Amino acid sequence: MTSILEQLLSVFWLRPETAVWRYLDTEAMRRFEFEGRSLDFGCGDGIFSFIRARGQFTAEFDAFQKTERLDRFYQNVDVFDAYDESYVPLVASPASYQISVGFDHKANLLRKAAVLNFYKETVEGDGNAPLPFDDNSFGSIFSNIVYWLDNPAEVISELRRILVPGGKICLMLPNETLPQYSFYNSLYVETKDEQWKWLELLDRGRLSDNIKQSKSDDDWRQIFSSAGLSVSHHSQHLPKVVIQAWDIGFRPMFPALMNMVAGVEPDKLPGIKAEWVRALRMFADPLTAIGERNDQSSAFHCYILTK
Repeated sequence: MTSILEQLLSVFWLRPETAVWRYLDTEAMRRFEFEGRSLDFGCGDGIFSFIRARGQFTAEFDAFQKTERLDRFYQNVDVFDAYDESYVPLVASPASYQISVGFDHKANLLRKAAVLNFYKETVEGDGNAPLPFDDNSFGSIFSNIVYWLDNPAEVISELRRILVPGGKICLMLPNETLPQYSFYNSLYVETKDEQWKWLELLDRGRLSDNIKQSKSDDDWRQIFSSAGLSVSHHSQHLPKVVIQAWDIGFRPMFPALMNMVAGVEPDKLPGIKAEWVRALRMFADPLTAIGERNDQSSAFHCYILTK
C-alpha cells in the first residue's frame, strides 16, 4: 500500500502544492476519527477524505480527469466543477470505512464523490443556510470549508445543533498569520502598489476570501464557547514556507500543463507521470517535514470540538 503522501502526489501531480497541503491536513487531524453517523461538511469531490481513509487509486487516475472552462481559469472560474459519465475514479482498493453523508453545494462535485462509493449518501445544499438535518443527528463531523462561508460563527452553531451530545467536530480554520504569508495580500492589498496588481492572477479570489475569516486561537475559541462547544484538541500547521510554496506552486501554469498532458501519447503518459512524481518527492518530503511543526505562527488551526 502506498503512503498517503504518495497517493496525494499521484492524484494531484499537476498541482503538487495541493498534495502537500492536504497531506499536512491529514497529519494535523490524526486524533480525529469518524464515529457514529458521520458528516463530511463540504466534501467536494470526496478525494481528500477517501485518501485519508486509506482508499487507493490506480496510478492512472488523477484529480484532473474531468475539468472544464480552462480558458476562464484566470477569471476565477472553478474548472473542477464539471462532471459527465466519462468520469471514472480508478479505485484500486476501497477506503477502510465509509462516511454517512457527504454534503456540498456543487452538484457536479457531489456526482464525482458519489461514484467513489465512499459516502453512504450525498446531499446538495447551501452551507450558509440552515442545514437539512435534524437536531442531534450526527456523532462526528469534519469540515475544511467553514471559513469560506459568510458567517462562520452561525455555521459553527448550526453544526453544533446537529451534533449529538458528546459528539466531535473537526475543523480546519485559518490563523491570523495567514494574510502575512500571502504575496497578493502583503504586496498588493496592503500596499496598494500598482506594480503588484498582477498578483490578482495568482490569487484568483481564493486567499483573499480566506483572509476575511482568519482569526487568532483566542478569537476562534470565543466563537466555539458562544456556540456551546469545547476544545478537546488544538494544533497548528502550515508554516510560512509551506504557504508561500502553495501560494505560487504550479497554479499559474495549470491550463498550459493540462493542454500539454492532453498532447502526450497515451502509452507514454504513465512513464512521464511516474518520473514527474519521483521528482516531486525530492521537494515534497522535506517540505512536509517542515510543515508538520506545531507552531503558533503557522497559518492554520486544527480543532477537535465536543458538545
